[in-house]
Amino acid sequence: MQNTITQYGAPGFAGMLDGIGTKNVRSYAAEEALPMGFPVKLGTNAEKQVLKATAGAGVIGFTIHDQARNQNVDGAVQYLATETASILTQGRIWVKTSDTVVAGATANLTVADGSLTDAPVASGIEAFTQINVKFITGTTGAGLAIVEAK
Repeated sequence: MQNTITQYGAPGFAGMLDGIGTKNVRSYAAEEALPMGFPVKLGTNAEKQVLKATAGAGVIGFTIHDQARNQNVDGAVQYLATETASILTQGRIWVKTSDTVVAGATANLTVADGSLTDAPVASGIEAFTQINVKFITGTTGAGLAIVEAK
């Protein structure tokens, strides 16, 4: 929910596509509520459904913010269960980061909240195995960055 107005908007938001480069977007049914820019894995019916990723091993892509999405009580935009979700499997997208990241670094999944980090794989941080994900922009702390999935 928007409570304030500023002169300049944010440069991006989670789930926003970056640029006009090559992209591969597929449609799946959301098996549960899915936040924007969130990593997803194949669901119960692997041909038709997706779920929030709880590990790096099964991630196939990221949810894309599109028109007329629903907001939860906290104002976060999401796909609701059973809605058609647009999933970016290749291309550039804005995502949340859990800490400072460096452009050019390999992205890993922070399992606790689905954010990305360039910290090495350790307890609670897992590598992506189905797709390769690199940071295109860096951050000075937790925030938003552009990643490229291949």
